[in-house]
Amino acid sequence: MVIHSLRLQVQDLFSQVNELNSKLVKSYDRVSDLEDDLHVASEANRSSSLKISQLELEREQHLSALNTGILVEKSQVTAELTRLMEKATEEAAHRGQAESARQAIEKDLDDLSATLFGQANTMVAEARIARHESEQKVQVAERNLKSAEEAVSAMQQQIQLLRAEKEEAEEVAETSQAVLDMTVGKGMDKRSSKNPTPSLRLLSSHPPYQEFLLFVAHLRSVHSSSLQPPTVSSLLPQPFLARLLTEDS
Repeated sequence: MVIHSLRLQVQDLFSQVNELNSKLVKSYDRVSDLEDDLHVASEANRSSSLKISQLELEREQHLSALNTGILVEKSQVTAELTRLMEKATEEAAHRGQAESARQAIEKDLDDLSATLFGQANTMVAEARIARHESEQKVQVAERNLKSAEEAVSAMQQQIQLLRAEKEEAEEVAETSQAVLDMTVGKGMDKRSSKNPTPSLRLLSSHPPYQEFLLFVAHLRSVHSSSLQPPTVSSLLPQPFLARLLTEDS
């Protein structure tokens, strides 16, 4: 019985030893795990320390940038963006107004160009018509001037003929007077000196000469009543010029 109990105790002891060995192994494993965890925690702590140092450095740099004006607060950025958006909206509105004004000005310029082009065409047409009428008037005036020159030339020829006839008549009268004086003699000269008789005058009843005298009288009356010379067309109805035109034709 004692041996059996001892065996049981020994078995219990072996069981306890095995259990203790198992626990020891587990404790070793636990210690290893804890050491690994400690190493990982140490590494994490060191990384955290480095990260904290970097963050503190960045914080100091950020604060320094804020103090020096390199960086601005979000509220300031938001306010500046809002102001820029309002300014851009205002500029867009002004640009729209300017575009509308530009379109209106271009339309006015197009209308003005069309109006000026139409007026220019009208002026050119009127100028052509006026030029044609002026050319016709010049041609009529040239024809009238040519007719007047021909009439004046014919009148001058008639005047020369009349002067020649007058001179011839005066020569005949002088010759007749000389013959009459020679026929009467000296006695008649004395008696005629006591009772002088009027000298003979040449009275011409030649129609062209009478018409010429009327024409000269008409010119004198026109000259005395007006300072402007008479036109040729107003003189053509005179009998003298009418005779010249009829004889020339």
